[in-house]
Amino acid sequence: MKKMILFMVMLLSILLAAACGQNVPSASNETKKQTSPERQAKDKDIKEESTKRSRISFDRNDSEDVSYIQHLKSLWEQTKPLLREDLNKNYSDEEYKKLGTEIDMAWINLQIHTSFSHMEELDKIKDVKLTNLDGDIIQLIDELYGNRYAGSVEKREERREILRKGRLEKKIKEFDSTLNSTN
Repeated sequence: MKKMILFMVMLLSILLAAACGQNVPSASNETKKQTSPERQAKDKDIKEESTKRSRISFDRNDSEDVSYIQHLKSLWEQTKPLLREDLNKNYSDEEYKKLGTEIDMAWINLQIHTSFSHMEELDKIKDVKLTNLDGDIIQLIDELYGNRYAGSVEKREERREILRKGRLEKKIKEFDSTLNSTN
């Protein structure tokens, strides 16, 4: 019986390994290969339409000739009113998570962009608060929207209530002060 089970496991492993090695072109791969002007124009239109609908975004492939600090300030200025607005609304936990996903993605895209385009600039910054600011902002976003931390709904509501009682404004002033110190 043990030999039979061992044989079946080996046979299944071989079949899985063979299936993983298959090079079957998928429809999505074929679409990616299409680089016709019509396809590029359609992709650009879709991206622009998506950006119009979004409340906030940051393109990780941004090619503007601006510094990391300028990107950080710009995205922070877009983020602050959204944090204030959303905190003052009576959303459900799921609605908060949905709204927070877009803001979180913008900040993650900034981090990705920074790692590819601004590392030398970031390495030259001596102010620890400034170098950690994007992560601190993401942490604040998570306190409000609860996308990363999977604690209970009650804990997330408790954190939102603490933000309503003044923590949000305190953090905004702290982050503004850190950013204004770069002038």
